[in-house]
Amino acid sequence: MGANLQAQVLHSVLSLDGSHDPVRGNEPSIAVDPRNPSRTLIGVNTSTVLVSDDPTLKRWQTVMVNPPQGFYGDPVMKTGKNGTVYLAHLAKNKQGVWPHFFDRIVFERSVDSGRTFSAVDVGYHEGKMQDKPWFALDEWKNSPGKGNVYLTWTEFDKYGSGSPQDSSRIWFARTTAQNGAGFDTPLVISDCGGDALDDDGTAEGANIAVTPDGVLHAVWSRRDTIWYDCSKDQGKTWGKDLFLAEQFGGWNHENVLGTMRVNGMPIAVSDAHGNVVVVFSRQACNKTSFFGCQTRDVMAVVKWAGSDAFSGPVQLNRATEGMSDAAHRLDPETPNFEMTEQYSPMVVTSGDGQRIFVAWQDRRRSATGAFFDVYGAELRVVRKVGVGQRFLQVGENIRLSKSASMAPGNAVFMGDYIGLDWQKDLVLAYTGFDVSRSYPVIQLAKVKVKSRLMGLRNIQGVSSVVEPGLSLWVMDNVSEKSNTTDIEKDSRKDKKIFIWAEWPGVNNFTLELKMGSQVVFSHVFENVLDGKVDFELPLTRFVPGSYEMVLRKKGRSVSLPVYLK
Repeated sequence: MGANLQAQVLHSVLSLDGSHDPVRGNEPSIAVDPRNPSRTLIGVNTSTVLVSDDPTLKRWQTVMVNPPQGFYGDPVMKTGKNGTVYLAHLAKNKQGVWPHFFDRIVFERSVDSGRTFSAVDVGYHEGKMQDKPWFALDEWKNSPGKGNVYLTWTEFDKYGSGSPQDSSRIWFARTTAQNGAGFDTPLVISDCGGDALDDDGTAEGANIAVTPDGVLHAVWSRRDTIWYDCSKDQGKTWGKDLFLAEQFGGWNHENVLGTMRVNGMPIAVSDAHGNVVVVFSRQACNKTSFFGCQTRDVMAVVKWAGSDAFSGPVQLNRATEGMSDAAHRLDPETPNFEMTEQYSPMVVTSGDGQRIFVAWQDRRRSATGAFFDVYGAELRVVRKVGVGQRFLQVGENIRLSKSASMAPGNAVFMGDYIGLDWQKDLVLAYTGFDVSRSYPVIQLAKVKVKSRLMGLRNIQGVSSVVEPGLSLWVMDNVSEKSNTTDIEKDSRKDKKIFIWAEWPGVNNFTLELKMGSQVVFSHVFENVLDGKVDFELPLTRFVPGSYEMVLRKKGRSVSLPVYLK
């Protein structure tokens, strides 16, 4: 894939400078200043914005963002090549209640590197809800729309309604250099509406990729399908909705273990050559081909530059031709690797638009399926010399997370998206779970890329366990729909303890649970693969009380205090 790249992955947890506690939040969006790659901004649910000038991403300060329209969730942040910072989010009308206070989309910009923001709004229609904005910047040198900002979102007639009289639709608006900060009159670009249930039948997840010729390519999901439309006049007019790909099982991924809600909405980008890459996740098999199949895969579809043709869906999280053996080695503890969970992808181009990288949440390392990592792969559109045939080359699947995170159960919202940006370095933000504090936190990773002259191009991730670690969480042993929020309390017999233990460079260790000086559980793990194990125990095996979990290896140990109700 060109010049070889080596990388070092730096990890941190989002916390305010001087604080001992991580920031509580989810659904991060991260943006790096192209002019100063050490300056990074991040937006976090529901109304937090922070800034850092620390290259290690460990020191952060709060940015005051308090628009008159209110600020409540779904932040999307980007920094333009000129340093202007853009932020889109939901409103919070002070006169309304949830979900009625989401009555418009708020769009903010900062011309002082994120120190202060000014806001405008778009999309207000009395009595209707405006949800999940995405936006794209046209910064291509020769584009007729250079300097424009393009915004898309979903409108609900009545959020959550099952009435056939209520529906959803995709709206589009643009702001140009000529009209300043305001937006032109919005347009509905979806030819067919969806239902208003906020489920697979709803039209949602709309976002735009801009190609260097200024053409807009919009994608969204509705009724188990990824839809596509385009505009060749910078958003003034649009074509007919076109089928892009099947999304088996729809965008709402149900029954993902230990997770309130998971989605597989499509995300689109364009490279500098005009290839449009759309990533999404879907059920691993067609409903008609494998009864009971519930797991997900990450897919990509390509619209080739200079053509109206699309590729068929390409699976990114499975072994493909050219991938190294290490990328898809079967884990004996997870013998059916293809049937593990991979979902919620995010895609980004490098600052020069030459390269494409995809990251997603992935449970391949978890035998129980209750712990997740973030994996990723570089994508490249390749043309076969002499025949003109093009195909999507998928790089090695690499792990970006330092350690696996617990999926804490259906009562904890972990967000719908991960954040990804690529200027000088590749920067990732995703929601993890702090078991000691019992709340979601933002995990950060920076892949410091260094180029070499010889060999294949390769971005290296985390290849092994980094340091000894323990994690324990008690979760309901029930299968709930992933968008369920009203969960009945279960007795102790319906709960399980999930444990993750890891120690670098070893193939055996001992794990104990102690109550005072009494060891109530002990097990020697042998032939440990990659220095880690995860397993489950029934909660009824232990009486309520305070415990100490201890991981031992050759006279050394690490411990974690836990309380079992």
